[in-house]
Amino acid sequence: MHASKRTNVTAQDRRSMSQRLQMSTTHSMVKAKGSKDVVATEPAAGGTGGGVSLGKGAWDSDNNIEIPPEAEAEVFEEIATMDFPFEGIPTIPPRKDMDHMAFFCEGCRYRVTAYPDWTAAKVKQALWKGGIERSNKPASKRNTPGLQKWQDLTLMYACQHMADDKLLRDYHVPPGCKCLIAIETAKLFTKPPPDSAYWN
Repeated sequence: MHASKRTNVTAQDRRSMSQRLQMSTTHSMVKAKGSKDVVATEPAAGGTGGGVSLGKGAWDSDNNIEIPPEAEAEVFEEIATMDFPFEGIPTIPPRKDMDHMAFFCEGCRYRVTAYPDWTAAKVKQALWKGGIERSNKPASKRNTPGLQKWQDLTLMYACQHMADDKLLRDYHVPPGCKCLIAIETAKLFTKPPPDSAYWN
């Protein structure tokens, strides 16, 4: 008797929370006319702004050009739809773009054509050709040499460092993966400066 009463309360709480979240989502999102897509158009209340783009933006490595903040959601397939709703709330559907991967480097996303049967070296070269060296901080503000050539990059997936001669699929990278890391190799072996939050 006690257990069933507790279950009912939990289900009711969940419904109530879902309704509150849906109301909040409706206020901060705009439904595209004539479609099921929902696009965020303004920052959450109390935020400092930034619109649809937070962090340091995104870069199209295939064309060596910035991806405009207002286009990021579409380019990276992050537009919520009602294709797979959760209790009436729009969600991000499974990705369809299997030709591009996204690498995070110094807070910026780099979109590049890459496939699981490519070697890590080939992907690094594509990123380098696409302008990833722009992630370097000014020489006076860094404690590493910075990216000078494609060999200075280390690619990571699921905490695994990828060897240049290995295929991405050897590390179980799926097609169209959007959560990879590209980092300056020297940073993996350099201690942060004394005033870094790392030491707190």
